[in-house]
Amino acid sequence: MKKIVNLCLILAVGVMASSCNCFKKMAKNVDDVIVTCNPEVLTLKGNNIITDVTVSFPEKYYNKKAVAKVTPVLEFEGGSIVGTPQYFQGSKVKDNYIVIDQKMGGSYTMSVSFPYDPRAEVSTLVMVIEGRCNKETEMTEVARIPVAEGVNTLQNKMNYTSALELMSDKYEKTTTISEKANIMYTINQSNVRKNQLTTEQIKALEAFITENVDKDRVTLGSVYANGYASPDGPLALNDKLSKARSESGQKALKNELKKVDGVSYDAAAYGEDWQGFKELVEASNIEDKAMILQILQMTSNPAERDAQIKNMSAVFEQLAKEVLPQLRRTQLVATAEVQNLTDAEIVAAIERGEMSKLSLEQLLYGATLINDNAAKAKVYAAAATTYNDARAYNNLGVVNAQMGNWAEASKAFSKASSLSSDAVINNNLAVGALAEGKIAEAKQYIAGASAEAQALAAVAEGNYAAANGKLSGYNAAVNYVLEGNMSAAKSALAGDKSADAEYLRAVIASLQGNVAEAKAYLKSAIEKNPAMKAKAAKDVNLKALLK
Repeated sequence: MKKIVNLCLILAVGVMASSCNCFKKMAKNVDDVIVTCNPEVLTLKGNNIITDVTVSFPEKYYNKKAVAKVTPVLEFEGGSIVGTPQYFQGSKVKDNYIVIDQKMGGSYTMSVSFPYDPRAEVSTLVMVIEGRCNKETEMTEVARIPVAEGVNTLQNKMNYTSALELMSDKYEKTTTISEKANIMYTINQSNVRKNQLTTEQIKALEAFITENVDKDRVTLGSVYANGYASPDGPLALNDKLSKARSESGQKALKNELKKVDGVSYDAAAYGEDWQGFKELVEASNIEDKAMILQILQMTSNPAERDAQIKNMSAVFEQLAKEVLPQLRRTQLVATAEVQNLTDAEIVAAIERGEMSKLSLEQLLYGATLINDNAAKAKVYAAAATTYNDARAYNNLGVVNAQMGNWAEASKAFSKASSLSSDAVINNNLAVGALAEGKIAEAKQYIAGASAEAQALAAVAEGNYAAANGKLSGYNAAVNYVLEGNMSAAKSALAGDKSADAEYLRAVIASLQGNVAEAKAYLKSAIEKNPAMKAKAAKDVNLKALLK
């Protein structure tokens, strides 16, 4: 900042001279006193507004008997914050303050720090000077010197919504339904016995096929007849048996459904059913099942497996009675694809106000089909209150945040957290707290949050270096600006033509002294988003461009 102690200070020190003679000579050369700030604009870093104020006194200036108290005060509409004062004294003062030599002069840098108050974005840093000439005299306020205007709050301009995460729905546009039935055979046989066509399984399968063959919104697939043989005989024989069983099973079912049109059939033979054998053994109480399973694992040749198992005579008898008969079968399988509500139907129901007729998954999916955030929030709110679902509350919080309502967003995240311990919710709780400036609260959740959220937390604490490489796009650019790396900031914004990006480009140009360029970028930002004008009016980096 350029020298700012001018006529205002001369007049102020004139007041000092009239009340205390030791200041008279100091008033004559007061224009040589220089006050500077570094950075020139107060800056928000972490939770504090900071700058260094340097007061430089010229040679043969400071009275040997004078004591001055300099207090930084940040003044803004509705309040002020008083900083830590610093005392100066002449060489003849018997005290422990900073001595300013009358002959040589001197300078002192005060590290000024104020706790952040959002109102201070538009503010004035004032150095309040009080003085006295001896210990018996009370300090008297003799000057209030404006030092800097405004606070650079770029740190608070991070896009926190980019770190929020939605929870997905489980809606399926089509649902596969199926029905199965087994036709059982006696050993080495492939003929279908009459009693096998009257089982509950068969009747349920026939009803399934009849109901869905021409049902609206349902597509019935081919009905499969899959033939199997038990692995207790010659491999070639079992292959023939499985094929014959699939054919006889298919023929029997066709005959049962001969009056039902539009059904397609298919058949396949799978030979010896070793997989089925393994599953039945695992589920059984056979004493030596561990040994049987070991044989299956260690031996891949079907004939060798069969021989080794048969050698376990006592075990094989139990297998022949309890397991093998269940493998001599044709499995009949019918599947159908059910068309659920289309996107258009879900949206129409929402627009008609019929959300109560939609399922939870339909509501969660339907919200993703809506572009307007206010309308989207209503859908998530309906899903949340109707079904008390953590995903609905979480997503409602995300949409509220996207609309700028972080207080409501955090409430929704908290409700979601009471219903689920999902890591996504934890992440969003951390981000929501950061967005509201509640850094201590954010730390409760940040350990389990995403890398991006952790980087945003580092930025919020003023630890910009820790965030490097963990942010992208606009947020990375903001962090680079905070570090003073303008080149990297510009690169991070490459290709981004959003209002936020154009606004940040204006800030960068302003900080680099490129006024014309800054004006052009700010104009572009305002054209894309008129709200940027009011934002710039409070921004110490850009408000001068609006004049």
